[in-house]
Amino acid sequence: MSIFQIPLKYKPGEFPFHEIDADEGECLTLDYDNEYQLLTYNVPLYGGEARLYTVPRELMPGALTAAYDSNGDIEKVVLSGTRLLYIYYKNVMVPERVILKYVKAEADRVSDAIMKRKQTLARIFIEKFYDGEAVDIAAKTATTEEVQAVIDEYDKEPTAADNSGNFPLENRNGLACETLGVMLMCADGLLRNRLFDKAVETFAERVRSRVLKKGEFTEDFRFIVEEYD
Repeated sequence: MSIFQIPLKYKPGEFPFHEIDADEGECLTLDYDNEYQLLTYNVPLYGGEARLYTVPRELMPGALTAAYDSNGDIEKVVLSGTRLLYIYYKNVMVPERVILKYVKAEADRVSDAIMKRKQTLARIFIEKFYDGEAVDIAAKTATTEEVQAVIDEYDKEPTAADNSGNFPLENRNGLACETLGVMLMCADGLLRNRLFDKAVETFAERVRSRVLKKGEFTEDFRFIVEEYD
């Protein structure tokens, strides 16, 4: 195990790990397991343990960067400039705003990917999963031909076409879920399930609105939100 400390209060700006002096004040303590490439920390302010998997050992801690606002309060910690490891919320009102802004942007990206295929769609599924740690939100599509193939495969059972798991993974466009997972882990534990539900609702509404406005659909088209386990 290795331990890396990043102050919660520092100078305004963005700093690579090797430039940060962690000798004074309260710190975000990152515990890193070199064998399993697992990063854990106790979430400041709200408590609970955050865990991030497959954090490459060769990047730790050199690729860590911490950003601080104009008051010197920590804003976030990232790896290699893009992978979010920690985000600080000043109060319980902030996480929803931050999360929904992120989800809307991801929904726009997924919607654009769906529309670029220029397919006539019979189904759009919004798949969701959250167990308090792992999180997943994605859109999966199906054409008339794909729907009929599933119905035929399941002995002419039409309800089989309403199960997203019966369609290929190639039809799936997912939200960048690790970032959302970090955002949820860093929020108040009592709010995380509600924030996830709001994220799913926002993602689904955004995809529905954008794709249905410009896409082509069959007469029996269905938009289905479902949880998987």
